[in-house]
Amino acid sequence: MTKSVSERLADFVQRATYENLPKEVVHQAKRCLLDTCGAVIAGSYHSTSGKIAQNYARSLEEPPKATIIGTDIMRSPQTAAFANGIAAHALELDDGSRHATYHPGSSIIPSSLALCEAEGKTARDLITAIAVGYEVSIRIGKSMNPHHYLKGFHPTGTVAHFGTTAACCQILNLSVEETINALGLAGSLASGINQYEIDGSLVKHLHPGNAARNGILTALLAKEGLTGPKGVIEGRLGFCHCFSDRYDISSITKGLGSEYDILSIYFKPYPSCRYVHYANEATLNILKEHPLTPEDIDQIHILTHQNAKQGSDIPDYQTVLHARLSIQYGIASILVRGKAGLQEYTDEAIKDPKVHEIAKKITIEIDPEIQKLYPNPRSMIVQIKDKKGNIYSSRVDYPKGDPENPMTDEELIDKFIDVTEGVISKKRQAEIIENTLHGSPDAPVRSLMKLLSF
Repeated sequence: MTKSVSERLADFVQRATYENLPKEVVHQAKRCLLDTCGAVIAGSYHSTSGKIAQNYARSLEEPPKATIIGTDIMRSPQTAAFANGIAAHALELDDGSRHATYHPGSSIIPSSLALCEAEGKTARDLITAIAVGYEVSIRIGKSMNPHHYLKGFHPTGTVAHFGTTAACCQILNLSVEETINALGLAGSLASGINQYEIDGSLVKHLHPGNAARNGILTALLAKEGLTGPKGVIEGRLGFCHCFSDRYDISSITKGLGSEYDILSIYFKPYPSCRYVHYANEATLNILKEHPLTPEDIDQIHILTHQNAKQGSDIPDYQTVLHARLSIQYGIASILVRGKAGLQEYTDEAIKDPKVHEIAKKITIEIDPEIQKLYPNPRSMIVQIKDKKGNIYSSRVDYPKGDPENPMTDEELIDKFIDVTEGVISKKRQAEIIENTLHGSPDAPVRSLMKLLSF
C-alpha cells in the first residue's frame, strides 16, 4: 500500500539524527538559530506585540519550565514558545523561504528552544529539530504556493504548524505512528489570514506564536494517544485541498532526506517585508549612479509579480506594521533619509510628511514576464523619473540574503549585534554568538536560554 505524505514525512523525522544530517545543513540550522535569537531579543524589547505577549505570559500561573526571552520569567513551554514566536516576527527581521512564501524561523525555533529547555535537551537535539522542522514545512509550503498565499492565507500561521509539530516530535522522540498523528492534528489547528494587510493590525505577529505553541501541543497530545488523519495533507478534505486552488503533492517528498530546502532560506538585512528589500536595493542601485534628491523626483513606477503587488502595494500606510509591509514606504524612506533600518520604523518616523509625499508618487504594476519567472527569481524593477523627464531603472532578481546573494556568517553576526545593540551587553552578544554558531553539540540548551533571560 502506498504511504501517505504524512507517513513519509514521519519516517523522515523519526530517522533524522544530528550525525546523519549533512554538515552544511547543520551549519545552516545554526545560522537560523543565531538570526532568530537576534530577532526575538530585538522584538522582545522594541515591539508592542512583544511587550503584550510578555504581559500575557506574566498573567498566567504555570510551572516555570521555559524562558520568556527578554524577561526573567519562566512559564510552560507552550506559553514561552507563544510569546517568543510573537517577538520573533514582530520587527520583520526573521528568515524566510521565497518558494514557500513563509517565515519558518519565527515559529520553529521558539517552539524548539522552549521544549528543549523544558525537557533538558542538548544543542544536538535542538539543531536536529530545527533542521527537520524547516524541511517538513518548507516542502509543504512550496507545494501549494503562491496560490495558498494569494487565496488570503498567511503561511507563517498555517504551513508553520507542520514545521513546529515535526520539530517537537523529533525532540520528544515520538514514534512514527505518534508523529503521523501529530501532523494530522496540526492540519486542523493551522490558521492565519492576511486581512492585516488591509489595515496594518498587529495580529500578523500572533501567527508564528500560535504555530509555535500548537506544535508543542500537537506533539504532546499525540504522545498521549490522540489521533489525527493520515491523509491530512493530500486527502480529499486535507490541508492542500482546503487551503489552496493549486498544489503539487509529489514535490513534498521528492528528494526527501537527500535534498534540503533549509539551504534555500533567505536572511533579511532590513526590518521589513521581503518584497520591500527588492525595492530598497534597486533604489540604492539607482542612487549610486544618480544621486537624486526627493525634490528631483517626479514619479516612481515598480514592475513586479502578483505576490508583491497584493501584499506590499501600500501607499497610504497607517501603522508601523503597514509601513514594514509597504514598498512605497521603504523606497521613500531611502530617498528622504538614505536608510530604512529599525529607527525608520517607529510611530514618529512613519508620520514624516516628506516620506509620505514621495510614497504617493509610487505606483506598482504586475509585469507578465516577471510573473512567468516567479518564484525563481521574484524580480522587481524600479523606475525613477525625475522632473527633467529622465528615467533611471534598476532590476533586482536576488537581493542580499538570498542563497544566490548570501549573507556570510560575519554579516549575520553583524546583523545580530546591530539589532541587539542597547538591549544586551557586548559580552552577552559574544556569548550568544559563540553558543549558537560554535557551541558543542553536547551543550545543554538551558545554558543558551540563561543568556536569553535578562
